Amino acid sequence: MSKKSQFSHVYKKEMLEIFRDKRTFILVVFLPMLIFVGLILFYESLLTSSDNEVTVAVNKTADSALLNQLHEQNKEMTFEKVNNPKQSAAKGDANIAMIADEDALAKMEKGESASFILYSDSSDKNSAAAVGMLNAQLEVINKAVTADQLAKANISTQVLDLMSVEVKPLSNGSTEIEASRMMLTILLPMLLCLGVTIGAYPVVSELFAGEKDKKIIDALLVTPVKRGTLLFGKWAVAMTVSLFTAIISLAATLLVIFFATTHLRKALDAMSSPITIFVVGMLAVISFAALIVSIQTIAAIFAKSMKEANSYQSPIMMLAIIPSFVPMFISLSQTTTAMFFIPLANISFLLREMIYDQFVWSHLLATLASNLILASVFLILAKRIYSNNNYLLSK
Repeated sequence: MSKKSQFSHVYKKEMLEIFRDKRTFILVVFLPMLIFVGLILFYESLLTSSDNEVTVAVNKTADSALLNQLHEQNKEMTFEKVNNPKQSAAKGDANIAMIADEDALAKMEKGESASFILYSDSSDKNSAAAVGMLNAQLEVINKAVTADQLAKANISTQVLDLMSVEVKPLSNGSTEIEASRMMLTILLPMLLCLGVTIGAYPVVSELFAGEKDKKIIDALLVTPVKRGTLLFGKWAVAMTVSLFTAIISLAATLLVIFFATTHLRKALDAMSSPITIFVVGMLAVISFAALIVSIQTIAAIFAKSMKEANSYQSPIMMLAIIPSFVPMFISLSQTTTAMFFIPLANISFLLREMIYDQFVWSHLLATLASNLILASVFLILAKRIYSNNNYLLSK
């Protein structure tokens, strides 16, 4: 039997065993997909502002005329006078609390300073947004009273706006699109790296460490199939399952973004060719998967049991995910070609370029080359270890 036939036989045999195990199939395919959908919807909620009514607890001595003006500006904001506003907000009876001076509006109209203290829960997104809205409304009243005083003194109200500052992103996108792009830059690389790693590690552990638990490694080693052929066949199975998981996860991610989100979709709509991110993303994922599976293979060969193999896979999973956050600390304008030669992190840099519609082909080639070369080195090392009986037959 030729090496090609032996490889084909090993590959088919292991693939059938993997897909016969329904628990493994669910673990490596459907569970990651459900997790990814949940993460997408969670990140979408972070970009969605709350449209619910806001309740503000205020002290009983607060200026009623001022509160009426604030309510007229925003009908969804209601004010409730209580004995202890801060305590009321802390109990959850109100979104935020405000302590205002008595006759605050009258003081402002006389040119006197009025004091306002706002209390909010910094861990609550809606509470923080409510404080921002209320602060903006108070600023509107402040400018209106000041403008009225200036008019009475025959002074132009233009003195209130001697400086006009407008902040715009470097790219052509709007502020909402930029926020969506930034969120997708964090989310997409993390999901793809997680999908590849989750898809591979139970399969790799079962294929290599599982043989030692089942006491069938001795029988495999006396077969006429060479060690290298056995290794590459099993590695190819792990690669196939890993890529299958990544493809399903990426497809599900993009479909959910397109049909179930509003804010995250803006980032994809702003791209000149959204389908390109799927094609380029898969090319990058193939090289990334080859590297991760090779590392996981070495760890599984070293392990004496499934339990030990799984303990090795957890750090490898963290090793794969942590670099996906590197682009958060390096801006797009600071990214150089050399950074695309950094294994594991380069896929995040590449996907960010795709999301911001600034893709460069040389960066894709650098990513593929660095990951595949390093994967080949680890795979050759795995072959040498797999050929050593001290690692395979250790008790």
